[in-house]
Amino acid sequence: MLLIIDKSKSGATHIADMFHYMGFLAYAAEPEEALSELSSLYRCAVIINPDTLPDVFDFVKRIRAYSSTLPIFAVNDGICKSALLFERVFSYSIYSSTLAEGIIDACKSKGSSVIGRYRLMGIDASAGISSVKYFDSEIPLTKTESMILRFLIRSYPTPRRAADILKYAFRPSRCPEPSSVRTHISVMNKKFRALSGKNLFTSFGSDGYSVLTPEIQFSVK
Repeated sequence: MLLIIDKSKSGATHIADMFHYMGFLAYAAEPEEALSELSSLYRCAVIINPDTLPDVFDFVKRIRAYSSTLPIFAVNDGICKSALLFERVFSYSIYSSTLAEGIIDACKSKGSSVIGRYRLMGIDASAGISSVKYFDSEIPLTKTESMILRFLIRSYPTPRRAADILKYAFRPSRCPEPSSVRTHISVMNKKFRALSGKNLFTSFGSDGYSVLTPEIQFSVK
């Protein structure tokens, strides 16, 4: 999961939407929000035009204070004066697919977990594959359903409430009512039961939903 940071919320959202379109979980935040948003969910942070921040050195230092190993990248329009702060600096004009590949390559080189891999319990919902797979079988999920699955795989084993699913798995401009999450979960469970004979997700009441792995199934009995 990527944390996209820009002084302009709309600018961050534009980049996050590009990743979302490619099947990557990405959340857009302004600098002040980003510092409180940091969590173990994120594989990397991407700062847009970092030299426009009032004190980019202090800002990156504060991110490093949260996680010294979190890869931090920059996307810059022109020469980046603070380039040495980042794992890699990419041009703002770069193709979105090339940007994703560059971040993945850099994470691999650093030995960090790469973005876009969503695998659990024989399920592969990774970004870039043509369809979500359960071992060798295709799970006929919509794009929206695939993003919900990716978020719950990334969150596993922590249950996530409907509000969290809406925040991280949906684009802000297309965010439905919280009640729709239950409908999506129900439909996805039905599709997975037809394929495997069991539910894909389980509910923990007010704590939210989780992928139903054998470990979870055993623990709730």
